[in-house]
Amino acid sequence: MKSRTRIKICGNTNLGDLNHTVSCGVDAAGFITNVPVKSPRKIDATVAKQLIGQVPVFVDSVLVIMPEDLDSAMALIAETSPTCVQIHNDLPNSELAIISKTVKLIKTIVIPKDASFEIIDPLIARIEGLIGIADAILLDTGIGSKSGGTGTVHNWQISAEIVRRCKLPVILAGGLTPDNVADAIRQVHPYAVDTASGVETGKSRNPELVRLFIEQCMWADTLSGVAETEVAETGVDDD
Repeated sequence: MKSRTRIKICGNTNLGDLNHTVSCGVDAAGFITNVPVKSPRKIDATVAKQLIGQVPVFVDSVLVIMPEDLDSAMALIAETSPTCVQIHNDLPNSELAIISKTVKLIKTIVIPKDASFEIIDPLIARIEGLIGIADAILLDTGIGSKSGGTGTVHNWQISAEIVRRCKLPVILAGGLTPDNVADAIRQVHPYAVDTASGVETGKSRNPELVRLFIEQCMWADTLSGVAETEVAETGVDDD
């Protein structure tokens, strides 16, 4: 039977939001750190280190970075001590391989919002080059020069085909909200889903949207026939 969909809430900036996210039952908490773009979710390495230190042992802490080179990536990882790093820009596979020897590695793969199905084969070839290096890939939506973090969905049929053909776990991101995440799970069947802006009101984290997002993920899994032992982990029952 299908394993339950894992859940990552990204863009944690303070302890209150982090604690609420963890209490709702996420599998991973993301921290967008020292990225060279404007974002209300960006924090510096000192804050990231403090927050990562508060993440419970059974929840993954994901350092989301866009490093200039291998040395800057390794320095951030050493300073913050996450359980996982998400590389959101392009580094050579040879450098990613070095990083992956020290920490679990997620590599972001961008799917343009207006992408056609012709993009699938080149993306699959790129992903195959990451086998043995990355522990998972994350599919995010690109618009113009923005390589993710757009709060916009892409063509889920493309994502679903990548999931079907890919030998690595696939994390689906890009415009996921409590209103659409259940449909995304049913259509794409990803290993995990990831959101940041989808659980915000304005530029601030909305605790109720976090709860609803996770609830909808669990609901989608029950409809998909998740194994009983997996559902039990989420606390969902028949009452």
